[in-house]
Amino acid sequence: MRYSVEHKAQNHENILSVGARSFREHGGDSSGIGTVMKKVGMTKGGFYRHFESKDDLFVEAVARAFEEMGSGMREVAKSAPEGQALRAIIENYLSTRHANSPGMGCVVAALGPELARKPLSVRRRIDASREAYRDQLLPFIPGKTREEKVAKFQLLFPSMAGVLTSARMTLSPQRREQMLMEARNFFIKCFAEG
Repeated sequence: MRYSVEHKAQNHENILSVGARSFREHGGDSSGIGTVMKKVGMTKGGFYRHFESKDDLFVEAVARAFEEMGSGMREVAKSAPEGQALRAIIENYLSTRHANSPGMGCVVAALGPELARKPLSVRRRIDASREAYRDQLLPFIPGKTREEKVAKFQLLFPSMAGVLTSARMTLSPQRREQMLMEARNFFIKCFAEG
């Protein structure tokens, strides 16, 4: 049976959306093609009508995750009071809600070590998405020049990802919240207070 172009596009979108969430929740190695396709309600064989390989899905899913995260952070920043955009981003990023929702959160915190182990060809494709994410958030980073903003971004966001990863590993909810609160206070003082 032939499907319409719209139907195929919707299926592609569904696979991508489920893959982006599943990879962040369980890792790319644990979330096989069969797992993703089952969640979408399709067969594993149908996967290859949409992607050439699991790496192709992984790259597109990571790009989607960066896009979602950047879009969400921009909304947080734009709804913050004047001069409080970066503070709002830090508070949102290092929130208990974010820590408890890896499938909807930061792809670096969820998949960082796995991304670093991917083949160079995959990492190059992912790097473009990471840079687009950075560029979405640069307007909210203090600095007189683009270089200053990029340097601060490259220190702040990977550091927050590390804290978020550590918080997710912490078994005690009280200790987790304390860790997140201390990190929020530290990063706000270092980056968001003029």
